[in-house]
Amino acid sequence: MARRSLPGLQHSATLYYGLDDRLFKPIDRALARRLLGVPDDRPVIVAGAVNMSDRRKGGPVLKEVVAALGQRAHFLVFGRDADDLGHVQSTGFLRDFRRMPLIYSAADIFLGTSLEEAFGQTYCEAAACGLPVVGFGVGGVPEIARHGVNARLVEAGDVDALVDELEALLEKPTDRAELGRAGRDLVEAEFTLRRQGERWMEFVHGVLAS
Repeated sequence: MARRSLPGLQHSATLYYGLDDRLFKPIDRALARRLLGVPDDRPVIVAGAVNMSDRRKGGPVLKEVVAALGQRAHFLVFGRDADDLGHVQSTGFLRDFRRMPLIYSAADIFLGTSLEEAFGQTYCEAAACGLPVVGFGVGGVPEIARHGVNARLVEAGDVDALVDELEALLEKPTDRAELGRAGRDLVEAEFTLRRQGERWMEFVHGVLAS
């Protein structure tokens, strides 16, 4: 898009967000659940956004998924207006991002319901905390949630397919663990603050060279 919009552009690159992988990392699941008051008798699916009433973040989608799987899994949801999504445990909007690793670590799966996403910081945070991702393959999501590597992605808006992928992972803890480890490895290799800084330096040197 940049190349089409800027004729004569000589140098461009994608500079991904990074995160603090020393903060966003797995925490003991039993401890996280105990601190958050999350039940330990069912698998836990975490989802959320800054504002779950934002159509782009897929609040109605999440409501359908909760209706379909609410008897099989416990849903932990962060963000504004999460209380309107049915039988979920809502954290509300969290201003202290340092609490987020605790929320991710209490879960077994991260569910991304975004219908539009430039990158998907929450997907990256979840991966850093060792969670497998299930979501729609929209926008920049496949660049951090890679189908068959650390994620299961379906066509945008296909809620039935989303539920099918969640059901499959709920039945296979070994697959969940494998995807979760791959996500953590991916973040450590490509999406740390150090790697973000290195990409900026590569970009600057490329501009100078061109």
